[in-house]
Amino acid sequence: MTIKSIVAASALAVAVMLSPVWAKTASGQDVSLVTLDVKDIAKGIRAENLKMRMVTNEQGERIGKIDDFIFTPDGTQIFAVIAVGDYTGLSGNLIAVPFTTLKIDERSSSVVLPGASRADLLKLPVFLYKN
Repeated sequence: MTIKSIVAASALAVAVMLSPVWAKTASGQDVSLVTLDVKDIAKGIRAENLKMRMVTNEQGERIGKIDDFIFTPDGTQIFAVIAVGDYTGLSGNLIAVPFTTLKIDERSSSVVLPGASRADLLKLPVFLYKN
C-alpha cells in the first residue's frame, strides 16, 4: 500500500467519523444522527440527581423542592416543576419555571432560583400534570 493510499484512506475514515449519519424513519423522513463527545456530556448533571433537591433564593431561604422536569413536545424548552409549601404535596402547590432560571452549583449541591420567595411562587398558576 502506498503512502498516498494510506493518507486517502485515513482522510476518508476521518470524514466518515465526523459527518452526521443519515437514516430514514418509517414515514420516510430524514433523521440526522451526530457524533457527540460523550466524555463532555458525562460531565453534566443527571436530572435524577436534581429531583427532590431543595430550591433556595439568594438569601438561602428554602422556597421549594424540585419535583420533576417537563420537556415541551418540540424539545426546545425544559421546565422544572417545583413543589412549594408543604413538600409532601398535602398542602403545597406545584409550579413550573423555565429550567434556565435555576442556578445550579454542583459542588455545593445547591439550586437557587434568583429573585424568588415562597410567597411569590405561591401566587403563580398551579401546575397540574397532564398524565
